[in-house]
Amino acid sequence: MNRVRPWISVLLWAGLIFWFSAQSAPPDFGPNLPKKRKIEHMAGYAVFGCLILRALRKAHALPLPKATWLAILLVAAYAASDEWHQTFVPNRTGQVSDVVIDTVGGGIAIAGYFGYESCRSSKTNR
Repeated sequence: MNRVRPWISVLLWAGLIFWFSAQSAPPDFGPNLPKKRKIEHMAGYAVFGCLILRALRKAHALPLPKATWLAILLVAAYAASDEWHQTFVPNRTGQVSDVVIDTVGGGIAIAGYFGYESCRSSKTNR
């Protein structure tokens, strides 16, 4: 169970992304901002990336650099599969630019997580 527990939050978040992608007209939250949908994509995948990195570290005890690259690859793969899924949803399309934006959002958050973990571990080793 200890190897499964960290992945539960990843699966729940992936399910939430899938649900939003399955909507012909996704719900609109908050104020109208320029590039709002792109910001939402980046934010959603930022959370997703951190959850994946955390799961890789806790469930599989991977070293931080290896877990970081694997997390980025998993975010990119899910983003691509999500855009492909959208091609089957009425009134939706899959866009390569969204895959890039999703991966960048996840990558930025993963890099931040990497920096935090690196600083934290260097302080404990003093």
